[in-house]
Amino acid sequence: MNSNAMVVAHPDHPLYMELIKHYRVRTIDEALNTYEPCDLVIDLSPLRTQKKFLFLKELSKTTKAKMITDLTLSWGEWILKYAPQVGGAISTLFYAPNKAFEYTLREPHDADLKKAIDDFAQVLQMKAVEHKNLSLSFHYPRTIAMIVNEAYFALGEKLATAEAIDLAMKNGVNYPLGPVEWGDKIGLHYIAQLLEELNTVTRDERYRLSTELKLHAFKNL
Repeated sequence: MNSNAMVVAHPDHPLYMELIKHYRVRTIDEALNTYEPCDLVIDLSPLRTQKKFLFLKELSKTTKAKMITDLTLSWGEWILKYAPQVGGAISTLFYAPNKAFEYTLREPHDADLKKAIDDFAQVLQMKAVEHKNLSLSFHYPRTIAMIVNEAYFALGEKLATAEAIDLAMKNGVNYPLGPVEWGDKIGLHYIAQLLEELNTVTRDERYRLSTELKLHAFKNL
């Protein structure tokens, strides 16, 4: 583990309780307003493309450290193109039953950042899976978001209950979790934000957010 690393994360991040055992963890505001010398920044802020880019731009004014950023909710290809301070990207925001996360490197042979990501995964007792062709999004969150969205289309049309949908997918397709249960563990607000980002970028109907999911995701706003 890099003992001089700073992690940017908020208490609602799924790995937060484990992160604070091993790293200096700061919120977005703390990271921007307090100068702390470090060799590596691991940014796990849950931001969509525009806000993520602006945050990284401001953060680069306070540190020259190498940066790894979570692009679960962002257009990764665009961020890597226009944020040269970022050397690697990861996707940790969505709960994964197999305790794995995806990553990609700007330079495939960057041994230092590859080791930093491997160390990060080891500390958290997770598996890091390389994603070499990052374009719009990482594979796992994009796929799971669409599956959960389809379940909520079915709920909205009253085709089945949440319990029946989960039972059918676990027993019929051998999913570790049903899509409604899976969405609850991830956080429907994150799934909705990712789908909205994907739809904004592509205008592809596959990413059209179901009204039912939107109602559940933002019911407390």
